Amino acid sequence: MSEEVDIRQLKETAKWSDDPIKKKTAIRELSVRGETALSALQEILNVTAYDEIKSACMVAIKAIKKTESPASDSSNVTAGNKKNNEKQD
Repeated sequence: MSEEVDIRQLKETAKWSDDPIKKKTAIRELSVRGETALSALQEILNVTAYDEIKSACMVAIKAIKKTESPASDSSNVTAGNKKNNEKQD
């Protein structure tokens, strides 16, 4: 439950703080939480008007998705390499 409270507090800081540095720090801390923070990051992305904060959210979301599913990424690369090798033969 403590992590849930932390995520909620970080989300609120990222959404409503007047300080852009605090917003970015909160987003960075959320990105470390992994998949459990994805919905909070998505919410921040949807409500913020600042391009810099939106960008930070998108980077964090992509990083989480990439680290949460590395096997699917490598299997796609392997499949692509096989197709390329077959075309060369």
